[in-house]
Amino acid sequence: MKESQLCARLRQDKGKGPSRRLRRKGEVPCVLYGIEKDSLKLSINRKELEKLLGEAHSVIEINYDDTKQSAVIKDIQYHPVRGDIIHIDLQRIKAGQEISVAVPLKFVGVAPGIKMGGIFQELKSELEITCLPKYIPNEIEVDVSMLNIGDAIHISDLNIENIIIRADKKTTLCSVAAPKKIEEVVTAEVEEEEEEEEAEPEVISSKAKKEEEGEETEHKR
Repeated sequence: MKESQLCARLRQDKGKGPSRRLRRKGEVPCVLYGIEKDSLKLSINRKELEKLLGEAHSVIEINYDDTKQSAVIKDIQYHPVRGDIIHIDLQRIKAGQEISVAVPLKFVGVAPGIKMGGIFQELKSELEITCLPKYIPNEIEVDVSMLNIGDAIHISDLNIENIIIRADKKTTLCSVAAPKKIEEVVTAEVEEEEEEEEAEPEVISSKAKKEEEGEETEHKR
């Protein structure tokens, strides 16, 4: 667990107008809540926040009004057009009290199946976990170095201590799919086999019919 720091300041104004003015000044509106305390409205410098998000972190120490509080990010809202951060939710955490949080996945290693032309498919980018604050990882590593074409890694394949993953163990995290050309060849071969199987009874039926006609001709003679 890596704990980073962010400076914040209390804000009193409410509504969209004051929030817009904060954003124009390079600040991001923020709400801090949790562990049976009142929610607090804060603002954080956008550049400092973006820098923190670009680094590995799990727990953040929020410094405001001569107070320090450990917290985790629960939600980030982005502008639908510009893509910049417009709001962030932080949840307080307390030592000895379990918390649920989303942790990013990091796929490491090189899958042999990729060297053979397979296509790596990342099906999950993060996992929701529950654990004590001291066990929150910055990221969860998933080793893909044993994956051949057609192989996959599921949650059940992970071995992580002190953490509960809040998802079905059968959930697929990643896989290596066959290249499209191979899939097309296999599909074509299967279709040809099916066509041959369907056509075979017709050939037998036609042959039997000719033999029957031959028998009738001999009988007439």
